[in-house]
Amino acid sequence: METQILKKHRIFWAWQDEEEEAWLREMAQQGWHLLQPGFLGFFTFQQGEPSDMVYRLDYITSKFDRADYLQLFKDSGWEFVGEMMGWQYFRKKARPGEDPQIFTDPESKIQKYRRLLAYFIIFLPIWIVLLNSLGDIPYGYANFIVALFFIFITLIWGYIFIRIILRIQQLNRLRTSSKK
Repeated sequence: METQILKKHRIFWAWQDEEEEAWLREMAQQGWHLLQPGFLGFFTFQQGEPSDMVYRLDYITSKFDRADYLQLFKDSGWEFVGEMMGWQYFRKKARPGEDPQIFTDPESKIQKYRRLLAYFIIFLPIWIVLLNSLGDIPYGYANFIVALFFIFITLIWGYIFIRIILRIQQLNRLRTSSKK
């Protein structure tokens, strides 16, 4: 029997990693197992036996010992599925009554979002230089379109930045309430 491949497009924002994990689990329960996460929300699935697989995501962009990092997850029973723009995808067979996590405390999750936030901050100076260069372009219809594009991207960047900060604050409140 020929193995079927399914390509599916679904966009998740950076702070929606838990929703993405739940969706990947639902797909596995339907017999579609993540083969490769793709750029801009394109996922590739392979058909197999329906099973309850828990998916978890981590975000790493800095230089690190990848072999040790992946071995740590493997030793904990996680299978590495793939990587997409710094997001690391792992899965593990679900067991009744368990909810396996790769982050066992809110502080670890906060650190993940701070790494993500740092990634956005790194590109801020470049973006500012690009925005300042708009004034050097002669006026005209094409420049108006370029300016609208830059404004649109700036608004999206700001929205993402704010949402990640709000997610960090939410986890900080959770961390504080769990200490009481």
